[in-house]
This record gives sequence, structure tokens and C-alpha cells, in this order.
Amino acid sequence: MKPFSIYNTLTRKVEEFVPRHGRIVTYYSCGPTVYLPQHLGNLRAYVFVDTLKRALRFNGYDVRHVMNITDVGHLTSDADAGEDKIEKTARAEGKSPLAVAKYYTDQFKRDCARLRIELPPDEESITGAVRPPASILCRATNHIADMIGLIERIVRNGLGYVTASGVYFDVEKWRGPSGMGRLSRQSLTEQHAGQRLEHSADKRSPHDFALWVLNQPHHLMQWDSPWGRGYPGWHIECSAMAMRYLGETIDIHSGGLDHIPVHHENEIAQSEGATGQPFVRYFVHNAFLVGMEGAKISKSAGRFPVLDDLVAAAIDPLAFRLLCFGAKYRSELAFNLDAVRAAAKNLGYLQEFTRSLPESAIGADDAAWAAEYRERFHDALNNDLNTPVALAVMLELVAEANRRQDPRVWHTLNDFDQVVNLGLAHELRASREEATDARLQGLLEQREAARQARDYQRSDDLRREIEALGWEIKDTKEGPRITRRRGTP
Repeated sequence: MKPFSIYNTLTRKVEEFVPRHGRIVTYYSCGPTVYLPQHLGNLRAYVFVDTLKRALRFNGYDVRHVMNITDVGHLTSDADAGEDKIEKTARAEGKSPLAVAKYYTDQFKRDCARLRIELPPDEESITGAVRPPASILCRATNHIADMIGLIERIVRNGLGYVTASGVYFDVEKWRGPSGMGRLSRQSLTEQHAGQRLEHSADKRSPHDFALWVLNQPHHLMQWDSPWGRGYPGWHIECSAMAMRYLGETIDIHSGGLDHIPVHHENEIAQSEGATGQPFVRYFVHNAFLVGMEGAKISKSAGRFPVLDDLVAAAIDPLAFRLLCFGAKYRSELAFNLDAVRAAAKNLGYLQEFTRSLPESAIGADDAAWAAEYRERFHDALNNDLNTPVALAVMLELVAEANRRQDPRVWHTLNDFDQVVNLGLAHELRASREEATDARLQGLLEQREAARQARDYQRSDDLRREIEALGWEIKDTKEGPRITRRRGTP
């Protein structure tokens, strides 16, 4: 097997990826906070998650993937300040927080389906499971007991303390005299430079973060705990859900670059503070989608394009997926409609080639010359997920097939699409069904003409051709009726 290498934020270098348990990969990715639609910047992150997972599978790994849905506890500041994002939307829209969360979770799932992003199985659709599933899309509100149990371990280990306003993690005690963060490589002073650290007066340090929030009587979602009625902090949710399904040490954890200095640092602190074990072996972070002026696309910045905007502009959502694939995940990706339309041309090029493939090319082995392209595609993926080079190889394969007038590349192209995931196999099936439908309609018209001319021999011959296509035909007073034969796909 070829070695697969990826940039590890923990070590600041590209490393060969070696899972803890043979070919099994435990992978946790930060999911959405469901209080507004996911904008295209968010969706770039989920395209990356899907691509990484598919690249690992391309290399023969069995990926156990857990993604969270944050439906409580994420405040308008990533620190402990502001209003709960979901409650803010709930009050504005006059709905319950759970209704808001369900609405935007459903929208997130629809957008992912349009982008052919494979989400883990939704916990709410899993029934009768004796043991936790290998992969799961899980909600914070369904894992409060896991969070409370993890907080109890942190407090017992002397790294959490209880005040009237909540249970807090003692960051300075955890980091020690240097105050350095292992992931961000920043001191606490550097990490919070320029930030206004609002905090409760009973916190030992403004750098400490909430594990459990108390004495917020107006908060709409609250649960009983050993410390009183309240709700979890945002950071504890990911640690609790990751360890619930993947164990105390996981192979890969991904998220956006903005998660490095606060959210992921805090996850490391609270997880290892509870278990005494390394939490994550490879942290992998994707860069932002930016506007042409270089500013990050985000809800807070007011730059908020969503997938429906592309659909309204008559752009296939898969063009956005291809746009993301054409940029290195660690590089900022400039977004505008012209860039997406350029990606749409490449999408159309690949789709048209697929639809034009003759049956002889589909059923035959690929041409020997295609093997070089398979090697180059694989090498690009395994070199820190170099998707721009992998996409270039895919396009070159099609161009070379056209130049040689040798279309025997379907199996190689389809293997590439297991990672790029543009649905080319669906395009192939659709083109064959359309051809079959056109042939069927022609045969029916010819048979009806033969019957009208009383050419029954010709009519019977045409009936047999129709049946060979998988249809049964019955002549009635109203005309011929056709039905699919049993066992025909």
C-alpha cells in the first residue's frame, strides 16, 4: 500500500498517517451549530471532511466517522460570552430551540445531499442497535449524561472547580508556568490578544472556560446535574461525543482553522485532563472560503452566501463541490460566481464524456495506458490530500481518451469519482436509460404501425424485442400497455 500523508497541526508538518488499530480509522469532525443556514464557507469544510474520508477509503481504510450537531451551548462568542446562538434565533423567530435546531439540521442535511457529502448515519434514524454504531451523526442534547460524566472526571482530577455561575476548567493550572497551548503554540496572553474577555467575577482566571453553566434562569434549555440545573459549555460537547463513540484517543480530528486557538485547545485540555491519555493523534484543519477582497465568508462578517444562491443562479451545486476539490484544503479559496461557473464547465466536460461512453468501453477492461493516470491520481491524494493535482489528472485522463479516440477508461474514471464524487455512475445509468427509453418508444411505434397494417409476423418480432428490453406488453381496447417484467432492474 502507498503511504498516506497529511499535515498534522500538532506537529506543524506533513506526516505519514498510521492508525492505532490496523486499517480502522477513528475520525471525529466538528459539525454545524444549527441556528441559521450553513453558508458556503461552512459547506467548504464539510466537502473537505467528505473528501478526506473518501481518500482514506481509497487507500483501503475502514473509517469510523462521528460528527456532532451542536443544538445547545454555543454562545455568540466562542468564549463564555453572549447569548446561546440557537436560543437567539428561537426568540427572534418565536419558536422553541428544538424546533429551530430541527429545521436547520434538516436544511444542513439537504444541502449535504445536494453536494453529495456523505454524512454518518443519523442517530435518530438508528433503531435496535445493541452497541453504538461505528459511525454516527449525534446531537449534543442527546448526550448530556456523557458530558456530565466527563465533567465529573475533570473535577475529581483537580482541573475543574465549581462556583455559583458554573463549573469551570482551570486553564492556567493545566498549561503550567509557560501557559503555552499545544495546538496553537500561543501563550494565553498571545491567544487572547485584542479580545475583550468578559467573564463571571467568580472565575479564577478570565482564561478559564465553562464546562457547565449555572444560574441562568432565562435559558430555555436546562438539565439537572450534580452542581445544579444548567446546561453544558460548547467545548465539552465535542469531547464527550467523540469519546463516547470512538474512545479516549482518536486518530483524526478535523475542523476549521478558527477552531485551533480556542475550541480545539480547550478540547485537548478537558479531554486529557479527564483521561490522562492523548486525545487526538492527528489534528487536520481546513482554510476558509473568502470573498474576492480576501475577507472570510462568515455569518458574523455579514458575508453569507448559501447553496440556494447558486441554484438561483442556475448553477449545479456539484460545481461548488468541484471548485472546492480544485483548491488545496489548507489554502484559502476565493469565491465568486465566475469561479463556480468555471468549475461548472469542468463538471459538464466530465459528465458529457461519461454519457457518451459506448457499451464496448464500459464492459471492457481499461486501456493499458490509463494505469499511469491511476498512479498519479493516487500519489496526489496521498501527498497531503493534493486535490488540485488529482483533479488535473482526472481531466487529463479524459482529454487523453479523446485525443487517442480510445474511450476504454471508465473503470479508472469511476474509481477517481469514488473520491471526487460527482455521481458519474449515475450519469452513465441515466444516459443508458434514456437510450433504452428512446429505443423502447421507437419499437412501440413500429409495432403499432405493423398491427394497423395487419403485419402480425412483424408485430410479433417487435414484441420479442420489447420483451428483451425487460418489458411486458398487453394489447387492450385502449391500446398497448407495457409493464416492467419481474426481476428487471
